[in-house]
Amino acid sequence: MKNDKYTTLLLDVDGTLLDFNAAERYGVCTVMEQFGLTPTQERVERYHQVNLEYWKAFERGEISRDDIFANRYHRFFAEYGMDVESSEAEPLYRSRLNSCAILLPDALEICRYLRSRYDLYIITNGISETQYRRLRDSGLDEYFTDIFVSEDAGSQKPQKEFFDYCFLRIREKDPSQMLIIGDSLSSDIRGGKNAGIATCWLDDGSQQMATDLKPDYVIHALEELKTFL
Repeated sequence: MKNDKYTTLLLDVDGTLLDFNAAERYGVCTVMEQFGLTPTQERVERYHQVNLEYWKAFERGEISRDDIFANRYHRFFAEYGMDVESSEAEPLYRSRLNSCAILLPDALEICRYLRSRYDLYIITNGISETQYRRLRDSGLDEYFTDIFVSEDAGSQKPQKEFFDYCFLRIREKDPSQMLIIGDSLSSDIRGGKNAGIATCWLDDGSQQMATDLKPDYVIHALEELKTFL
């Protein structure tokens, strides 16, 4: 049964609908092999940590998106005594990431279910070309009224400016009629709070909830959305 509290759902992509960790692993292993560093699980995890640090700083507004791409691979390889410029590694990584669109369990099914009941929009931080292609290749794009990417918006979750950009393009004009669904406490849930939108946190067990954040709903699998939407 439709939840009449909401007309509009805003869904995150990576970690919510698509398996970004698998796509990232594919891309970074290809880059390591290209530059002569043997891919290991430990090294993949280290790259993930370095990359995450840059994206968290970006979410806080401390660095630009270009700073991420100009520095993350140089820093990563430097930790292994190698001098590799990010400008050499990034194009290869991007090409692999662009071609990897792995759906998380129940992602397509839940989008079909929700689409018949609500207006659906994508809200995602990232590169527009990458996100549009991955959404198209996965078949997700057909379920959404519009797709909002931080590169197009000129700001990113959790910044209020990102949501202001979205609000101008969403049919529903009352934020109290919207619900954001995402896996990231720092970008999705905090972003929803900043913008005055109800929030649903997809908790995969990898994050500890901050004391100042309290999502309106907590789920552990997308299928659970059917219990209240």
